[in-house]
Amino acid sequence: MARRLLTALAALTAFGASAVPASAQAPFYQSKQVKVLVGFSPGGGTDLFGRLMADGLTRHLAGKPTVIVQNMPGAGSVVASNYFSQRAPRDGTTLLIGTGQLLLRIVLGLDGAKSRADDLEPLIASPMGRIAIARKTAGLSDVKALLNPPEPLIVGVPEVIATLDTVLGLKVLDVKFRAVMGYPGKNDTRMALERGEVNLDGQTTPVYHSSVMPMVRDGVAHPLFAQGLMEGDKLVADPAAPNIPTVFDVYRTMYGKDPSGPAWEAYKASVRAFGNGGKILMSHPDIPAPAMQALRDAVTSMSQDPEFLKASETQLEGYTFTTGQKLRDGVSAVGKTDPATVKWLQDLLTNDFNMKFN
Repeated sequence: MARRLLTALAALTAFGASAVPASAQAPFYQSKQVKVLVGFSPGGGTDLFGRLMADGLTRHLAGKPTVIVQNMPGAGSVVASNYFSQRAPRDGTTLLIGTGQLLLRIVLGLDGAKSRADDLEPLIASPMGRIAIARKTAGLSDVKALLNPPEPLIVGVPEVIATLDTVLGLKVLDVKFRAVMGYPGKNDTRMALERGEVNLDGQTTPVYHSSVMPMVRDGVAHPLFAQGLMEGDKLVADPAAPNIPTVFDVYRTMYGKDPSGPAWEAYKASVRAFGNGGKILMSHPDIPAPAMQALRDAVTSMSQDPEFLKASETQLEGYTFTTGQKLRDGVSAVGKTDPATVKWLQDLLTNDFNMKFN
């Protein structure tokens, strides 16, 4: 009798354990360590965004894992993305801070970029606008003067993908200009504009507000056009600089009609990538389903947390977070850029800037 009772109790215990609902199981990330890869050196805007994301995940990811940032700089984050897509474990413990510029490098097949767009599952992103700037000495206060400028137009270029918004904007407007290559970074091109070495430049909207506005107030420079952001197939005003006309607006002022053609399609594709994309926290799409769900729940919680949003203000600079299907659709649209547009961009970058593609 005692033996039968013990056997029955054991069976009941086993049944009870198997009947525990999934919601009562330990969270997927409990006792785990999560690495957030950043493809740039510490201290820059992308690194700061990565650390912001790591802090948010630490507080919002179920299971309270340890979340650390690992910097892996090189080739505009291509080194980090190659490692992420080819070597990093696909168990949900390695995430990547990507950028819209990285997306464009991948879509274009830049030499050395081994990732594919479908290696990247976007979780949360912050858009980023950019503003083209002219020195007052260039005589472009009336944008129609772009077609017959008083002096040759010169753009400082550190690495063309980092300046593509300005280059393509000028191409859309059919403006003749000369690119001066070799500047170490965008901060250097801004200082070159200030010194008068070049008379055109482009900077992110936050940098425009913090570092270019003093030149505007002093009468040294003025905004030429804003990159804007994409809503579907429409270019809309930069929410952080709503009073600066977009390339679309400037084109209409110059020509009295809407822009069209290969340069315009390439411009819109680039804005979808590095404008709407901005900076993005990504996972690999093949991670376990519980990990993916936990990450999606975490970023949704982060984007609705007033304390996290307050801490994010210096990073967002007037922009908002994008999550969920809207973000996934936006990144998917970048990956589906029309082959003719990709070819046009490749030809431009090969012929004018000596870039190589796979």
